[in-house]
Amino acid sequence: MELLGKSLEDLFQQQQKKLSVKTVCMIGIQILDRLQFIHSKNIIHRDIKPDNFVVGLDNKNYIIYVLDFGLSKKYRSSRTHQHIKFNINKKLTGTARYASINALKGCEQSRRDDLEAIGYVLMYFLRGSLPWQGLQVPKGEDRYKKILQKKKSTSAEELCKGFPKQFTDYINYTRNLEFEADPDYKYLRDLLVSALEEEKSQFDFWYDWLNEKPTVEDNVAIERYIKNNTNVSLEIKDDKKDKHDDIKDNENEKDDLALKPLSTSVSNSDVGNNIYSSEVVKTNTAGINIPVDDYKINASADKKDESEDKKDKDKEYKKTKESRKRVRNERSGKNCLIW
Repeated sequence: MELLGKSLEDLFQQQQKKLSVKTVCMIGIQILDRLQFIHSKNIIHRDIKPDNFVVGLDNKNYIIYVLDFGLSKKYRSSRTHQHIKFNINKKLTGTARYASINALKGCEQSRRDDLEAIGYVLMYFLRGSLPWQGLQVPKGEDRYKKILQKKKSTSAEELCKGFPKQFTDYINYTRNLEFEADPDYKYLRDLLVSALEEEKSQFDFWYDWLNEKPTVEDNVAIERYIKNNTNVSLEIKDDKKDKHDDIKDNENEKDDLALKPLSTSVSNSDVGNNIYSSEVVKTNTAGINIPVDDYKINASADKKDESEDKKDKDKEYKKTKESRKRVRNERSGKNCLIW
């Protein structure tokens, strides 16, 4: 298990509860990548909040990791992809401050609820607080009901007033998704990329809490990460191009630039052992680029592992069955096994 850094909530507090549009856009794009991968595995998170996202350490301090799958749930069958049925009168699962309107109403959650919650997290970072925080609830009244009423009465335009229109579009899109709808992750990412461009900012992973701009060495690692995980590009100044090229030629020999994917962060980690070493890529079901060679090798390995796992389970089942028969026979006075 890898040691990780501070949570986004800790970093937000460290910045006096205000993050720039640039930083929020870069955070949002990474979180969307993580959620798209998680959803591609037929799972919804159901507890989206700043405390459940952390940054890496050292040369991975620009990567955002998602944590805490304690409230996660499968929203469709792994085999048939049949979606779970819509249901009501459910108790809230998650954190009321960031939960979707439908979740607060008691509706069964699906992918739309994770994505709506991301929108509230991003606005929390931009605004410093949300309109339904700190509500005075008389004794005996339901606090969740008060939060729901305030959240419903707060339009996306009011919530995002004073910030790029793309955030309003994000909130409206996620609020209007149907229960079983396949979200357009690319559209949501493009909204944040567009907001970033309007700010005349680069996707350079220079977050508000970093004291120094990423070095040329950092930029090489970042460029490789962006190439394989997002739809945006990173520009590196021409005056450093030669040094950049030299580092790139030797990047596979440098341990400090080797990015090994983890199941909680780099979204295509389940498919390739080294997703950054090949220029030939293939897109998997989550819409994430991976090297073709790694894809084929690992797909074959996965099938082999599944076959071996099934054999092991069959053996364990037979042993358990025989053991139970032996116990029953001994209790009934028989000393031999019945096959």
